Amino acid sequence: MKKVMVLLLSVMMLISLLVGCKSNVPTDSKENLSRENKVESSKSSDDKTAENATSSETVKLLYVIPGDEPADLERGLKAVNDKLAEDGVGVEIDLKYYAWDVWDQKLNIMLSTGEEFDMFHVMNDRVSLANYMARGALADLTPYMDQYGSAIKAANPELAMKSGQVGGKQYGIPAFWVESALNHQATIRKDILDKYNIPMPTTFEELTDAYEIVLKNWDGPMKPFFPMVGTEQVGGYFFNSDNNYVLYDRIFYVGQDGTVKNYFETEAFKESCNNARLWYEKGIINPDVLTTSHDQLDNQLASGDWFVHAGTIGDITNVKRNYPDITVDDFAWLDFDTITPEIRPYGTRNMQAVPLSSKHPEAAVKFINWLYSSQENYNLFIYGTEGIDYKKLDGTNYEAIIDEATGQVPYSFAGWMVGNVNFTYTSTNAPKVTNEHLYTLDANAIEGYASQFTFDGSSVQTQLADVNTQIAAVIAPMAAGVVDYDSKIDEALELLQKAGIDELVAEFEKQLAASK
Repeated sequence: MKKVMVLLLSVMMLISLLVGCKSNVPTDSKENLSRENKVESSKSSDDKTAENATSSETVKLLYVIPGDEPADLERGLKAVNDKLAEDGVGVEIDLKYYAWDVWDQKLNIMLSTGEEFDMFHVMNDRVSLANYMARGALADLTPYMDQYGSAIKAANPELAMKSGQVGGKQYGIPAFWVESALNHQATIRKDILDKYNIPMPTTFEELTDAYEIVLKNWDGPMKPFFPMVGTEQVGGYFFNSDNNYVLYDRIFYVGQDGTVKNYFETEAFKESCNNARLWYEKGIINPDVLTTSHDQLDNQLASGDWFVHAGTIGDITNVKRNYPDITVDDFAWLDFDTITPEIRPYGTRNMQAVPLSSKHPEAAVKFINWLYSSQENYNLFIYGTEGIDYKKLDGTNYEAIIDEATGQVPYSFAGWMVGNVNFTYTSTNAPKVTNEHLYTLDANAIEGYASQFTFDGSSVQTQLADVNTQIAAVIAPMAAGVVDYDSKIDEALELLQKAGIDELVAEFEKQLAASK
């Protein structure tokens, strides 16, 4: 059971799902990760101004992102824009949020209609950079990165930079915010194990038995279903025991021996579906899982009404509202295979891209370069204003200041979207296992066979679109356990083949071989 979709979600929130990235930096501690590569931080303000500003013109950068905007967004952005003006960057940033349940639809409409905006967030494990590039939707940032991106290059290892490239050109600005070799684990509540006298599970079968005990005896406000957005459960890492592959673009199974397969024809997918079906029939998975939204998932995690989560957990301040005795020590890392090395799938899952419709594609590079140019800039955009939005503690720790009325930080920005591990502070209100695993490189992790490769789907974009349509229609219900694998798989594979999945696998395999 070594595979979990992280990611998302969310180290901020303050509760969010996490997904991540990192490589080629010191491995002994997070302190080493955070401070060694700040080459750009030593530049004088005059140097930074000369690098970032090419004219006196200030352009507005409209950055489109998923989620809900903070309550005090206007104040937070004013502070950021004042600092940008002071530093002579020539960029003023504006944020446009779209709720998770409409994010993909809204972004697709904006890209297809050529609506003008300047930067958007990419989650490679949700919709890949290559997918957007195949649609002809992205601006080539290579020349701007060379001219304005020195701090970006200094803050990101080569593997992370390559994650933002297609065909050798830079289409994405990586967010090197976290260790990416995290597919294989989950977070389990030790306080619940202790409450019901359940030993720590060491196998999937033991976990299933434990979950049934928890469900039978649960006395919390809401039933602790397994937290999951069913429409995104295609990967199924959590539900299978194959520890030697990475799934790319929700389609391509790449083994560590270089084998490329249609994921839906593998034993790993079959095992995932059967285990999910088992949990669905036992009532562990919500019967409404296919209509569960990201907002509902976040609300469940924030409520504390859950037992196991296939990802990491951020700030637990909101969990304390229902479970006041819970502490940052009440969470454990659940990993049923501690022998096989974890696989680092790519340098980063998260990155920023610029649509072809932007009139100022260089503005995105200038802004992110400014962000990674100093700790002060980073703190201001990510954590907000010290004393209002957060408290700086000893070392690299911080504490978010939660508004009692809203249960949220007045202003902050999700570090998992645009953060960088060289500047990241860790929250004292986050589980210790979260901080330990997200911000310290796994010294035993190995790079995935295709970790330095990015698929170019421009020649097969019709097949990509058609296959993804069928994945949503016939694969997701199986992967979430809602329908039985044995009775539906033949029909599903036939529909995928008609949509062109064999051509996609062949093209992926050809490009991967050529990249070696």
